[in-house]
Amino acid sequence: MSKNIGSLTCAEVRARIARIPRLDIAIKNTPLIEACNLAKYLGGPRLFVKRDDLTGIALGGNKLRNLEFRLAVTMAEQADLVIVGLDLQSNSARQTVGACNKLGLDTILVLQGERPEQIQGNVLVDYLLGAEIHFVRDPHEQRRLMDSLFAACKADGRRPHILNDNPMFEVASALAYLETLIEMHEQLDAIGAKATAFYMSSSGKGAAGFEIARKLFGGFAVHCVTATSEFNVPARTALIANQTCEALGLDLRLGATDITNHADFVGQQYGVPNLAGNEALQLFARKEGLILDPIYTGKAAAAMVAHIREGRFAEDDLIVFVHTGGCPAIFTWNQLWSETGMQTVPSR
Repeated sequence: MSKNIGSLTCAEVRARIARIPRLDIAIKNTPLIEACNLAKYLGGPRLFVKRDDLTGIALGGNKLRNLEFRLAVTMAEQADLVIVGLDLQSNSARQTVGACNKLGLDTILVLQGERPEQIQGNVLVDYLLGAEIHFVRDPHEQRRLMDSLFAACKADGRRPHILNDNPMFEVASALAYLETLIEMHEQLDAIGAKATAFYMSSSGKGAAGFEIARKLFGGFAVHCVTATSEFNVPARTALIANQTCEALGLDLRLGATDITNHADFVGQQYGVPNLAGNEALQLFARKEGLILDPIYTGKAAAAMVAHIREGRFAEDDLIVFVHTGGCPAIFTWNQLWSETGMQTVPSR
């Protein structure tokens, strides 16, 4: 990967990102570690893991980087309360509540799904962090309740902000991961190495940043693995990438055909683990002592493992797997990791 983007250097790209209002919430420059045992076991290329599960607040994860841009808008509006609608076991919800706590903001979560009989995973952390939590059946009820809560809070003299309506909601993710890819390039450059490919779980937002970098820098592939079949991820990724380029003043546009997205590792449905993801989870745990999650990073790792086994990479290639966090999900699906639920994966 060249240090130049056309006539722009990496430092100049960082400077363009720095023009956009943001907060300092996440731990950046997270470790990039080599996964020698896993690489040896798979008999494939050199492997590195970007530890973006170590970004700090509320058990960490990729969303904290995004929230630096999203919550900058919230704070500029002088809000004192954030309302956000997300999925039942959302990693974003957990990190949003933690970040809001850090900023002195109250948080109301409107989560799609039934209230669990046993509070586990991210919901458990949400309660620990002190969020007010409401459970709804579907997106329509979620939207109605968010609007109702907003109106009620306004009537009570509060200054609420609905994060879903934040103008930076999607672009923030792309900005964060354009910057993260530059960060990884600099880390690899420091040891005289160069990435052949990056693997990341994404529904289109963070992937947009990676795809901008790929288009501008060149010399590596981006493999985005989606955990949902709800929408057209390549088209969504291109749209968000183009919005981000406009925000940065970059003369670049992407189309859906520019995006490499793997949708064949979703399994039964969104939010439900599958065998390939569970095996990848165990491989990372037993070979490297790293804990992924069975919904997002596990399925992205499954794609990477499958592609290595298919012989898509040479031994002298270098793959970076981006660990975006999500480990609380292993507790929600605790039956998978019991002695009877485990698959047979050699421990050595």
